[in-house]
Order: sequence, then C-alpha cells, then structure tokens
Amino acid sequence: MNTKFKTGSILGSLVLKLAIILMILLVASYLRLRLDFSKNRLYSLSKTSREAVKNLKDNMVVKLYTSQELPAQMSSIDRYVKDLLSEYQNAGKGRFHYEFVRNLSLDELRTQAQQNGLGSMFFQIYENDKTTTKEVIYGLVFEYQGNVASLNVGPRLESRLEYELTLKIQSLARQSLPEIGLYADTLYSMVPKETFNRDLNANFNVVETELLSPPKQTEVLVFPGTIDSLSNQQLYYLDQYLMKGGSLVVMQDRVFSDGSRILPLHSNIFDFFEHYGIRIDDAVAMDILCDIRQMGTETSLPFPIYPVLRGSEHPITRNISGIVMYMPTGIGAIKKDGVKYTSVLTTSPNSAILPGPDYVLSAQLFQDLDPELFRNPPITLGGIVEGRMQSYFAGKPESKQPGFVAETDRGRLVIFGDRELYIDSDKREYAERHYIVLNAVDWLLGRDSMLNIRSRHLQSSILNIQYYMEKKDIVWGDPEKIERNIKTGIKLVSVVLPSLLLIGLGAFLALRRKQLMVEKYEKK
Repeated sequence: MNTKFKTGSILGSLVLKLAIILMILLVASYLRLRLDFSKNRLYSLSKTSREAVKNLKDNMVVKLYTSQELPAQMSSIDRYVKDLLSEYQNAGKGRFHYEFVRNLSLDELRTQAQQNGLGSMFFQIYENDKTTTKEVIYGLVFEYQGNVASLNVGPRLESRLEYELTLKIQSLARQSLPEIGLYADTLYSMVPKETFNRDLNANFNVVETELLSPPKQTEVLVFPGTIDSLSNQQLYYLDQYLMKGGSLVVMQDRVFSDGSRILPLHSNIFDFFEHYGIRIDDAVAMDILCDIRQMGTETSLPFPIYPVLRGSEHPITRNISGIVMYMPTGIGAIKKDGVKYTSVLTTSPNSAILPGPDYVLSAQLFQDLDPELFRNPPITLGGIVEGRMQSYFAGKPESKQPGFVAETDRGRLVIFGDRELYIDSDKREYAERHYIVLNAVDWLLGRDSMLNIRSRHLQSSILNIQYYMEKKDIVWGDPEKIERNIKTGIKLVSVVLPSLLLIGLGAFLALRRKQLMVEKYEKK
C-alpha cells in the first residue's frame, strides 16, 4: 500500500510539473519577449531607435529587396537585418512594417531595385568546380507619406546598421533634430567632406556661420579649424558664444603642408584657446601604429606622421578604432583654477614627435620603422576642458560692448589635434573616423543613446592581431613578420594544446585507476 501510494504521489507531482511547464510555454507563445545578455546590449534597439519608430505619425513600410540565393558572405548581415527589422516593428506600435520583395527573376528584381535607388553587388563564388561572378541585390527601401529613401546593405555593415536605419527613419519622418552651429569659412567650403557633411546634417539641424555676426546661441558649435588668424570681431563673437553657455567642438592643429614640406601655422586662434586652458603643440605627433600608403604598384610605405588611433574608455571615443589623423599636433592642459581637463584620445605607447619649426622628414621614417625611434609615451590628440572660464576680452575695450558677458561657470570645449578630421578619407577602413566629432557633439548635448548606437559595434575583435599587439604593448618593428609569428604560434597552440590536455587527462585517469586498485588490494 505504501509503495503504491508513494508511486502515485510521484506520478501526480510529475504530471503537475509538466502541466505548469506547458502552461508557461503556451502563455509565452503569445508574448513577445526577447532577452539580450550581450555586452552593452548590442542586439537590442537603443532608446533613440525605439523613439524614432514610436513617434511615427503615419505608417512606414520598409521593403527588403533581396536576391533568392545569397553568397556565404551575406549570411551574417542577412540574419541581422531581419532581426533588426523585427525589433523595429515590435517597437513601432503598429506604425512600422516590413516586407520582403523576392521570388522575382534577376532582371525584374534589378529593374525594381534600380527604380528605388538600389544597386547591385558582385561576389566571386566557387561553383561547379570553377570560380564565377555572382550578381547580388540586397537593400532596403523606406516608404513614408509618399516619400521614399533607400539603403544599400552589404557585408560588414553590422557595425553601423542600426545607426543607418535610425537616421533614415528620422530623416524620412522629418522628426525634429537638435540644432547646432557650424563655423564654415571659405576653406571649409572648398575641401572634400561629403561623408562628414551628410552625417552631420543627418544627425543635427545645422546652422552655418562665418562669425561675421553673432552666431545663433545653439547648445553646441562645431569649429573645424582655421589656417589664418580670425578678425578681432570673429574672436569676440566666438568668445561670447562660449560665455553665454554654448559649448565648442574644435578641430585644430598647428601645421600645414604645401605638398612637399610641413610648415608651421601662425594664427591668433592658438592664444585664444590657451586662454581657456588648451595648449596646441607645434610638434607633429607620430606613432609606430600608422597608415600604410601605396607608393606605385608594388611598394607600400609606413607613414608615421599619419598615426592610426584607438579610442579610450571615454564615451566620445569608446569602441572606435581606425581613427587616422594626418599630421596631427598634440594638445595639453594649461593649469587654471576651476578648470578640469580630460584626455579622450591618445597615440600608442610607442610614439615619437617631429619637432618644428623645420619638421625634417628623413627617409628612414618611411621605411622599416625602427622601434628605437618610437620611445615617447602616448601623446594626447583629443581632450576636454570644462569648468569656470573668464572671457578672453575681459578688461579689454571690447568688454564695453552692450550685453558683454565676462565669465561662465559651465564652459565646455572638446578639442582634437587634427584640422583635417572632417575631410573624406581615401581609404574605406577610415571612413568612420569623423564619428568622434559627431560623438563629441552628442556627448555635449547629452544624447547618450545616439552616441552609443553610432559606435557600439565598432571595436575590433580581440582576435584581431593588431588589437592583440596593442593590448600586450608589442612593438611593431616588422609588422608582417611579427603578425606571421603570432599567427603561427596560435595555430601551434590550437593543434598541440588539446592533444596535450587529452594525454594529461588520460595519464591522470590511468594513475588514479591504478591507485584505486592498489588501495582495494591492500584492504583485502
């Protein structure tokens, strides 16, 4: 009796537990739950993205144009696009929808894609024992209130896909963007800056000024540097913008090139910034981690005067790598009461300087990089000064002008030591280097969510050899040789270590078994 009762009780408890589990699964099937345990919640929509679709006034439809068969290179981005669109739809409260355009012939798909501003991509694939070229169409078309926008999507776009999608949604829906100022002189209008201009206007409502009259008192003003002195009146308007609560994002170095030489810049802007606690050095910062330039068809040379930087832990540069700067000059703090200085971007521990005013470029600098020449500690190329600041014109005749403000308790400047940071790079791997400028603006505006999605995926993998060498402070004497040796070492460890572990485990089990047999024999 007791045995039967006990058995029935166990079976009843088991059935009850199964019923509870089935009930939970049934309820969960009607709920849209998604848990993201990745670092920094990389696979969840940011607050800015959720608000972008949540604030839609009408229905937005996103169509994914895709070839029927995608090459292996597109598998990762294809999954990510579909996951991301599903996330936007869940956050859109019925106003955001997506659909697939496929099952069309290649000609039909190509025609429709071209009509909507999408292009084709071509991949080399191995098929039927030979290498062939495959045409692939993959892109998104956004439709909202009669307006259309398109976005071509290709491999390795995961790093900024959410950022690009959110910008398209905000732009097409004409959602309000924060207003900022931009100093745009003749030089700024002449240089190639299509990417920077596009991104700046996609993120902010930009009001340009030449400082010939008082600029609009926005929260932030971007100052892309100068090669000449500003007039006293321009300096006055810039000073008063800062004194009245505006913040500055500055790009300014102290040299320029005429194509064959490096020459020093002379401008009153340097004294102006020194007054607020920022010193711009006259020496060019160099780094053993630098851009490699193609010279002719078969020759490539390192350019240490073009250092390639990795971001710091500060939100402005966090997770961003591949920040190339062209002949940057270091920046530093001048100690002033009430002013705090923070470094946000530096060269590597293997740096050097090219001193002025002669800036002698020896041939040795552009050949095999000698680690002995790169013994300087990290050089700061990006920093923040904030705190109590007095007007540059305090005590001067300009201070008698109506409305003059002599001091501010909340002055803030973010400065980068490269005047060309906004100019389009000629290399794809450096195309996002200007993100640190956009991040600086968003940091000053307090738009942390937008700042995070812009650079949340950009950091190189820890499996990247250069990243590994930087973390371990390994000097790049001969980059190719060192990288080859590290890869060979990793391969050997990957092959030998598992075998050694198995041999060791087998030996341990054999010895343990022998020991147990001996103990058993001794007991008998």
